[in-house]
Amino acid sequence: MRSVIVIGIAAALVIAVLIYLRFSASMRPGIEQNERMTAAFAPDPNNRIVVVVRGWNKSELDRIVLDDLSAYELPESTARISARADGAYDIVFPNDIQPKLFFFLVNYIAYPKGFPLAGRTIGVVGHAKITAAFGPPDATLIGKSVDIYLPANDTEYDLVYARLDTGAAYEISFTDLIWRPTDDPRMPSTIVGL
Repeated sequence: MRSVIVIGIAAALVIAVLIYLRFSASMRPGIEQNERMTAAFAPDPNNRIVVVVRGWNKSELDRIVLDDLSAYELPESTARISARADGAYDIVFPNDIQPKLFFFLVNYIAYPKGFPLAGRTIGVVGHAKITAAFGPPDATLIGKSVDIYLPANDTEYDLVYARLDTGAAYEISFTDLIWRPTDDPRMPSTIVGL
């Protein structure tokens, strides 16, 4: 009986080690991409990053952005929000922001914790020039304009799409931050005109 228990424990340990190795191997590309993006980031006060938002009022948007900045231990001065004539808001980053945090912010504005989404139409899109810190799949994309947004009919809630002015589109999952080409840009109607 004791040998059966020992064999069972040994088998469970082997299975646990195999699961760990498989999990850590699948996480490695994401860890490496995150490290590359972080190492390539050099704050540029002349950055051209802006997030345009429609569907929240100013006090709601202030709270949402502050919540997101706090989650990453960034000072409130990281972002500045201003109203536009069309009723939307621009969020700019006077001292720049890491692209991965820019991606996360675009997503968080659409799905903030503690804010009711029912009955709202939220539009959020980020506009930027690609740098190496964005983690593009090809260095020839550096310097190109990109729109960062949540895809239409999003069911994942942990990714953004990147669309170049050439029409090329990519899916960027938060699990690994790797840009994957897609033939369907899934542009949501909520960002038209933003």
